[in-house]
Amino acid sequence: MSVFPEFAVHKTVPLKFSGVELRLKTSHALFSSRHVDDGTMLLLKTLAQTGSVPAKGRVLDVGCGYGPLAVALKKFRPELQVTARDRLALAVAFTAENARLNGVTVDAEAGLLLEEVPGPWDLVVSNVPAKTGEPVLIDFVPRSLALLAPGGLAAVVLIEPLAAWFSQELDKCGAEQIYQESGKGYRVFHYRSGTVPAKGSPEGAAFPEVYRRSEVRWSVGPRNFLQKTFYGLPNFDALDYRLQVTQPLLDDMKLKGDCLVWEPVQGHLSTWADSVLPPETALHLAGNDLLGLLASAQNVVKRSALLHPAAFFSDLELGPGSIGSALLQVFPEPEIKWVDDTREALLRLLAPGAQVLLNGSSTDLTRFLERHRGLRKLRDERSKGWRAVLMERTLAIT
Repeated sequence: MSVFPEFAVHKTVPLKFSGVELRLKTSHALFSSRHVDDGTMLLLKTLAQTGSVPAKGRVLDVGCGYGPLAVALKKFRPELQVTARDRLALAVAFTAENARLNGVTVDAEAGLLLEEVPGPWDLVVSNVPAKTGEPVLIDFVPRSLALLAPGGLAAVVLIEPLAAWFSQELDKCGAEQIYQESGKGYRVFHYRSGTVPAKGSPEGAAFPEVYRRSEVRWSVGPRNFLQKTFYGLPNFDALDYRLQVTQPLLDDMKLKGDCLVWEPVQGHLSTWADSVLPPETALHLAGNDLLGLLASAQNVVKRSALLHPAAFFSDLELGPGSIGSALLQVFPEPEIKWVDDTREALLRLLAPGAQVLLNGSSTDLTRFLERHRGLRKLRDERSKGWRAVLMERTLAIT
């Protein structure tokens, strides 16, 4: 993303930590947009009270959101090398912007939990996402221990219902639990490697194995698919209404040239596109959620999918007129304008005569169709509050 999406900012919130005062831009599309959440504030408080922030060294913030932990720690200890990772491209953009706003530099990039972040780390912090899936959380403990430098510390916060379970996982891995504190529905753990070597390593169970959930059979016309599904994403056991309303349009869609799938989630539409595209054509998978892109790529078997993490569809930098067909799953935030930017990006990316299929809520697609100049509607399906529309890029914009 070359330009920060100022239009996605909800408000700027304050944060005070150990004498440091910060301003942080937030977004409705990211966790805790109204204020820095209580779990993060509890974690920062415990780090300050226990004097656990090193004066220098390497710090990793896992699941950084808009960056309160990473930016606060860097501002407090400027000598630290702070790295921040989040699966959402928008979170990465906000973390980098909030670092700039507060006069510091943070290495912020898209990434999954503790994937491709080679140690050693002197401090690993995380407001652990509770909905990431139990196998992924189980894997988090030994992996975090294995990434720590000698004497290094992991400091995490979880929702209170997971606290007893997490403590047991720490014990199973031989971790030394140094400190705990509860407050406002959260529990903080400080831990490090114990005298017994940690079970696991940074090269241990990784994506896709630790995220893999099940396999689901589904079909489009005569084509049958066995879909791999993954923790942390919807549609893991059946097709939701969004995909059900999309299915009837797929057989009518004419794919030609390179194809683009936006926000593929588990990858059902990517799987279908891969099965019908000629082998010499490229399949581009793009979207805000890196996990969805990686999961979808696991279901693409006839070619190597090209992945493009991007916070918004309008951020895609593929060549003008380079896309011969596209499938877009629309997930807009209510407070963020998207219709005109999406339409303009489609007109830029699609070759004349290219077809595009969009699905989303009936309300969102109705808004899009009110301003679809340059795109001709071919077919329209609606069911249970969801809508799918097949359109064609006209030869000329009138």
